[in-house]
Formats: sequence, C-alpha cells, structure tokens
Amino acid sequence: MATAVPASLQRRASGAQVVVTSLDAEGLLAVIPEGRWRAAPPAHVRGNPTGAGDSAVAGLLSGLVEHLPWPDRLTRAVALSAATVRAPAAGEFDPGAYEELRGRVAVSGVVSAA
Repeated sequence: MATAVPASLQRRASGAQVVVTSLDAEGLLAVIPEGRWRAAPPAHVRGNPTGAGDSAVAGLLSGLVEHLPWPDRLTRAVALSAATVRAPAAGEFDPGAYEELRGRVAVSGVVSAA
C-alpha cells in the first residue's frame, strides 16, 4: 500500500474525481474529494482469484447505482471479490461466503486527505 496512496493522490491531482485502487489481497483504496477510504477483508482469502477484480468492479458499480455511501460500496466490493476467490469454480462467487465476509470487512477513512 506504500505506493498506492501517492499514486492515487497523483491521479486525483491530475483531474480524476475518484480513484479506486486494488491492493490485491489486502483490499481496496478509494481516494475521493472528501478524503480516503480503505477496505480490507478480515483475513487472507485462499482460492482462485479468477474473476475477483470483475467482482470488485461489480460491487462498486452496484453501490454507485444504489447511491450507497463509500464505506458500504467498498465493503460490498471487497466481500464480493473475496467470495469470488473462495468459490469452488473460477469466475463464480459463493453467496454464503459473501454474506459472512460482508459483516467482517474492515473499512477505515481519512476525511479531507485527498
């Protein structure tokens, strides 16, 4: 994550309104006009990562469409991505794992840091 924050801040300074960066197995970082948010799964998730990035994007976009606040969007995206890694078949997601993980994703924020 050491390089993710400066790179994300640089993209914001270049004109992007919102930058969401994958931290791989460590979750997501969102840099928005109001500050920064970081969401992390409760523990390292083992399995097949095929489709995990697509699931994260789907979680972010569905949260955007539903006008969810950023912490909820990131929680959804990280839980859905992790549930995809846990699924028995590549590119699918485990609905039970999603529900279990959703309540355990850690989200922290820093307001006015962007």
